Amino acid sequence: MIIFDASYLIVYLHPSPEPAKDRDNKPVSQFRERVDHLIATLNAADQVIGVPAPALAEILVRAGKGRFKYLSILSDSYRFEIMPFGIKAAIEAAELIALMKSNSQPWATWAKLKFDIQIVSIGKAEEVTAIYSDDKDVEALGKRLNLKVIRICDLALPPAPDPQRQAEEQARRETGLLFPETQTATQPEVKDEAQERKTENSARLQTDSAGRAGDEAGTEEKGSKGKL
Repeated sequence: MIIFDASYLIVYLHPSPEPAKDRDNKPVSQFRERVDHLIATLNAADQVIGVPAPALAEILVRAGKGRFKYLSILSDSYRFEIMPFGIKAAIEAAELIALMKSNSQPWATWAKLKFDIQIVSIGKAEEVTAIYSDDKDVEALGKRLNLKVIRICDLALPPAPDPQRQAEEQARRETGLLFPETQTATQPEVKDEAQERKTENSARLQTDSAGRAGDEAGTEEKGSKGKL
């Protein structure tokens, strides 16, 4: 299992997300294309993406009026799994907070940090293989718990741009479709030769049977007339 935090999903869902920055605070080239390519790869592999409940709350806050559209997309259980902050995650969070002892931080910073702690603690409790986050605080917390955190700048560059694909991606964003809908093509009818032969043989037997019955009936009739 892998998990995405809000930073990744906002890049993918939002029509005009803020540019991603690398660890040196420099813009990441093709940041949106990198995330698009990652999700297309995960989609092809039927990989379910975990979304921690605190990250979901953050996404819905950022979405504004589009929150119901985003919620509908993220409620697709075939693609996503909303991961609650349960007992195991609470224990992991308590231990991490005790380890950090950061109560001296300003409330605004601490409030944001609590969300990050919850996200990382859910990842630890669920034994995820990686957390995809572009948040430096999540990355730092992940290191404390020996969790792999992948930033957008770590993602591989996508293949050479395809104008048609880019147009499809832009249309998808405008319509709010996170994944392209799969349309089942109409398959040509395949004839079953064995079944056809069986049907022909059955019809032939019925015909032969009907013919023999007619001959026998005619013979009996002639015999009867002879007796008269």
